Amino acid sequence: MKKTLLLSLSLSLSFLLHAEDDGFYTSVGYQIGEAAQMVKNTKGIQELSDNYEKLNNLLNNYSTLNTLIKLSADPSAINDARDNLGSSSRNLLDVKTNSPAYQAVLLALNAAVGLWQVTSYAFTACGPGNNENANGGIQTFNNVPGQNTTTITCNSYYQPGHGGPISTENYAKINQAYQIIQKALTANGSNGDGVPVLSNTTTKLDFTIQGDKRTGG
Repeated sequence: MKKTLLLSLSLSLSFLLHAEDDGFYTSVGYQIGEAAQMVKNTKGIQELSDNYEKLNNLLNNYSTLNTLIKLSADPSAINDARDNLGSSSRNLLDVKTNSPAYQAVLLALNAAVGLWQVTSYAFTACGPGNNENANGGIQTFNNVPGQNTTTITCNSYYQPGHGGPISTENYAKINQAYQIIQKALTANGSNGDGVPVLSNTTTKLDFTIQGDKRTGG
């Protein structure tokens, strides 16, 4: 494109410079001749070409901006954009399969359950410590993950904390969260995706934590 432009310019300059005896071209010819002197060297030609490209880009940007301004004043275009945004929002909150947000939440819940199912085997002891009425007391929990059993009794007299067993109180909190998530994941007989869509804030979840409390706390 640059070569075509420069060739056309050279031909025009040659024609006009030889037409000085025609009164119409006399003054114009001098001006064109002066311009020709400015672009005789490579640097001048390159600058002229670069300036042409800058002008072309500016015109393209202006055209794009003008189009956007027209669209912003077009009610139908605004409604279409709003509908598209609304559709994207609904896809995030109102569906399961095609919602990245729902799938992320489901993955996090399954990961939390899986983590507790694995790490719970490491809890060989839990309890209130040397005071059976402190730290949640002595309690038995049913329907919990464990090694060859689904029941655990927190009755350790070793003081809970760093380097010691988990307290009955903290075990009860973790177990409650585990039971709630498990119930949600398997709600309505589903296999791991019973959690309702994210826009559903009315679904009621009933669950029962089975166990036995033998002392205070």
